[in-house]
Amino acid sequence: MVVLLKPKIKPIMKQTMFLFFLGILFITGISAQDCPLYYPDVVNSQLEYKQYDKKGKLTTSSTQKVTDFRKTVSGYEVKVSAESFDDKGKSLGTIQLAARCQDGVYYIDMKNLLGAQSMEAYKDMEMQVEGGSMEIPAAMKAGDVLKNGDMKISFASGGMTIMNMTFNISNRKVDAVESVTTPAGTFECYKITYDIATKMMVNVKTKGIEWYSRGVGLVKSESYSNDGKILGSNVLSSIKN
Repeated sequence: MVVLLKPKIKPIMKQTMFLFFLGILFITGISAQDCPLYYPDVVNSQLEYKQYDKKGKLTTSSTQKVTDFRKTVSGYEVKVSAESFDDKGKSLGTIQLAARCQDGVYYIDMKNLLGAQSMEAYKDMEMQVEGGSMEIPAAMKAGDVLKNGDMKISFASGGMTIMNMTFNISNRKVDAVESVTTPAGTFECYKITYDIATKMMVNVKTKGIEWYSRGVGLVKSESYSNDGKILGSNVLSSIKN
């Protein structure tokens, strides 16, 4: 007769195993907790923006609606539907955006640089995107240098490439931490400056400033020519939950 003996776990071993699993839970919790959130975490929340030209005249408006928000082991993932409108309220088109935070780093979808109006012009073409994300770390302070971002978009029709568009964002840094007031309210923001080089038919170099607030996202942005003249701005006008 074979007797099966139940192994006995010594108290010290039980304590070690408990601390080991507790450590895993603690680290996972800290990782998720430290993940910066730059979108509302409620599905159907909507951010409304207004875009102005260099003279401060309203040109277009846009909305970004959270269509999906899910937590992951290392952070979260967000899906957003972005739609743009002309100055009379007519829809110019919709694009789908995505954002995520993983292990304390937030990744911005660079398709935000295109806008629905640009995408509408190429809606009948096949589009392939390479790259297309920029990083924002969990811990930031004025003077921090951030990683650059690159994106390449190929437009094709019938399997044949029609044109390529590239974006290169460089010299990104946290210029300041400051309060920004818009029609949507007052927000504590990270002010991020950068240079952007766009290439399609010709090369265009501009400069940009963005203000990001945790729990909201982009509060305001401004674009400038290479010699420092303002080209336009984008302002958060309201938040709907």
